[in-house]
Amino acid sequence: MLDMLGNLIKSIRTKKHMTKTSIAKQIGVDTGYLTHIENGDRKPTVKVLQEICNAIDVPYQKFFAAYNHKIPQEAIDYEIFKHTAEDRILLVDDINDLHFMKCPPGLNSVSFGIRLNDDSMDKIYDKYSYVFVDFGAPIKPQDIGLFYYNGQILVRRLFIYGKNHISLYPDNPKYPKIRVKEKDTFYIIGKIVQ
Repeated sequence: MLDMLGNLIKSIRTKKHMTKTSIAKQIGVDTGYLTHIENGDRKPTVKVLQEICNAIDVPYQKFFAAYNHKIPQEAIDYEIFKHTAEDRILLVDDINDLHFMKCPPGLNSVSFGIRLNDDSMDKIYDKYSYVFVDFGAPIKPQDIGLFYYNGQILVRRLFIYGKNHISLYPDNPKYPKIRVKEKDTFYIIGKIVQ
């Protein structure tokens, strides 16, 4: 397993066609230090991590979520980082429907809970039950995750065939399997942890 934080920084930096040298110069660190961070050999301080996020123009909260996570080899093999929503933020449409609850024991990595509005995952979760999301956590094939797909927020099981064939499977057969196409708008929001 590799360090998720370094891999995430490298992935975003290369997507944005930025060099380590330009980022290092902008934030006032040595290029070698940035290389060590990307390779997972060093952990940046909170201040340096925030400066890296400013330099690559992404919200830093996701990077804090990734700070101590390791990436499963499958996630690397299937290039899951192509589908992270690192430069996106969640928007809440109905502020009158927010609730708070005490964090369930053993779920201290949870970022938020979301109520299911269908029975698509009925083998594990009942309709209208809450699932808990670790925002930005690494996800690998067959994990259940929260996904954005063409304007919909879905809880589904992730399947990957080869590097470019992503499918989202419901547990309930009355719902269709979704094959994500290149023209689709698709993001991995987080991993369901309960």
